[in-house]
Amino acid sequence: MMKQLFFALTLIILLASCGKMKDPVFKGIENVKLNKARFDSSMVTLDIRYLNPNNFNGRLKEAEGDAWMDSSYLGHFIVDSSIDVPANSEFLVPVKLAVDMKQILKHSFAALLNDEVLLRITGQARAGKSGFYRTFSLNYQGMQNLREIFK
Repeated sequence: MMKQLFFALTLIILLASCGKMKDPVFKGIENVKLNKARFDSSMVTLDIRYLNPNNFNGRLKEAEGDAWMDSSYLGHFIVDSSIDVPANSEFLVPVKLAVDMKQILKHSFAALLNDEVLLRITGQARAGKSGFYRTFSLNYQGMQNLREIFK
């Protein structure tokens, strides 16, 4: 009887502490650097700033997806290291983006004429806490100021 009561109380405490995890909020792009420049594809590293709206810290285990600029495919990105995510705070996610240089060169003149471009990101990430991880979608679409990104 005592074991059943202990199990029931433990289960209630676990369920009560596991509130619904809110998705992170995209805040912007920083620290863009071109690495390994080639004619067909190049590797770009950048930091994406997010806000964790949850009242608890966690860990981002992995993420990957695709990026577009003004409806032109930029390339595939990955996050290949775990990131500690503080509660109710902004955090940076270092991203490696394999860029299709043909598309960039094709649309670079139009992008240079405009201060802002439409940036779209889709993908998936896996995050959680204490062994409880969930996969969530990465979906962002919004105008980004190129001068701010590349300063």
